[in-house]
Amino acid sequence: MNRLLLLALLPLYCAGCFAYRKPLPVGHIPEQTTVANEDEQYGHEVLSQLSQRYPLDTDDKRILRVRKIVEKLTSVRKNDQNIWHVYVLKDDELKNAAATRGNYIFVWSALVDFLQDDDELATVLAHEIAHVLARHVQPEPAILINQTISQTAGSATRQILYGQSAGVAAIAGIADYIIRQSLNAALINPQKQRLELEADQVGLFLMAEADYDPEAAIDFWEKAVKDPDLNGSTLQFLSTHPSSEDRLEKLKGYLSEAKERHQNERTSFRKRPIPAALPREPRTKSSDSAREDLVDW
Repeated sequence: MNRLLLLALLPLYCAGCFAYRKPLPVGHIPEQTTVANEDEQYGHEVLSQLSQRYPLDTDDKRILRVRKIVEKLTSVRKNDQNIWHVYVLKDDELKNAAATRGNYIFVWSALVDFLQDDDELATVLAHEIAHVLARHVQPEPAILINQTISQTAGSATRQILYGQSAGVAAIAGIADYIIRQSLNAALINPQKQRLELEADQVGLFLMAEADYDPEAAIDFWEKAVKDPDLNGSTLQFLSTHPSSEDRLEKLKGYLSEAKERHQNERTSFRKRPIPAALPREPRTKSSDSAREDLVDW
């Protein structure tokens, strides 16, 4: 039996052979070039499926708040050259946000209401935008390979164990489950955890450049540590997300650099020369409304 289990677990030791994309340097904010049509179609399909379970929010105040924050965050490094599709989904209990291919950002109404401070809400939205900018929403070959290994190993183990005896067959399902979960945790989840931490890192500097206080990211994760609806699984070995404590410690390590960039951005903005005075028509309520109508999300 031990030899059979060792054989089934062999792919686990081969995991180090696959090269992952190098981590982004601390402080780097990726820039988008184009968004493929197939990615937009993919995002639209995700929206269609989500909206079947969660209705689209109709609260104009809530929707406008989220969209204005996203607009400000995506203006950094001219990442607003592509359309961002932002949707608030109605649910009074689910505190969550998500992103997918095609520049689709989803946030649930319970989270928007829970985070009354715009800087804290920007923390979450910057994290999701970072996933898109860093191309985390595009599956990496290594992850696909590891998923295949996990599925194949589980199937092979089941076949081996079922072929031994009736007594062994009785525990084959349990053995298959244990091995599959172990491989998932060892091969897939650490990579996903790395991407979550990278999105936290990129998001922190993104919000700093967009003139949101990076201290708010610390405030948010300190709340998350105490809130079971926001905190990750305590079983980190089998969790795709790092714990809130881990994320908080990582962000604290980047905070001083992010605060310096935030201050530099504010100073730079104040020092920008004022354009020569030109005749300007006074802004009216009607012209402001027309401008808002032109924003395409």
